[in-house]
Amino acid sequence: MKALTRTRLLIAAGALAALPGLAAAHNYTYVEGGFLNRDFDGYDESGFRIAGSGDIHKNIALIGEYNDTDDLEQISLGALFHTPLNNSVDLTAGATYERFEFGSADEDGFGLRGGVRWQNADGRLELSPEIRYIDIDGYDDTSLRLTGLYGLTPKVDLVAAVQGAGDDDRLEAGVRYNFGPRLTGR
Repeated sequence: MKALTRTRLLIAAGALAALPGLAAAHNYTYVEGGFLNRDFDGYDESGFRIAGSGDIHKNIALIGEYNDTDDLEQISLGALFHTPLNNSVDLTAGATYERFEFGSADEDGFGLRGGVRWQNADGRLELSPEIRYIDIDGYDDTSLRLTGLYGLTPKVDLVAAVQGAGDDDRLEAGVRYNFGPRLTGR
């Protein structure tokens, strides 16, 4: 009886482990940019942002972002692990090197992030809730972020995001260009 139960458990675990590989996956090769409004430590400023991502492996993408408002510039460079949970949801986790220039101060640090990407059945709407942590030379903050995409064409999306934290709130609006289909069907 124990051997039969153990065999069933091994078969079930193997089937569960294989499911992400059978599911469709989101596209992680894109470039986006647009408007940024940022309320950082009492400074409410507007500017622009440019970001991108590129798959270097089936489950790993390089990520980068540049933000520029009146007094604050931020560069984020890192890697993102992603895996499909089913045909419309991906799990993501990443780490970044962070560079802040605020007025005349230049600071370095790191960031961590984790979340999910969900796409509706017709593929035109995507929501990505995420939690982010940042540590810059003794300053640390945890924020919640929600990004939404609406597909205009198979390659072009409208993108909007809101991010809130203790000292850093952001509102973003722009356009994303996808270098491939929204769902890759791996």
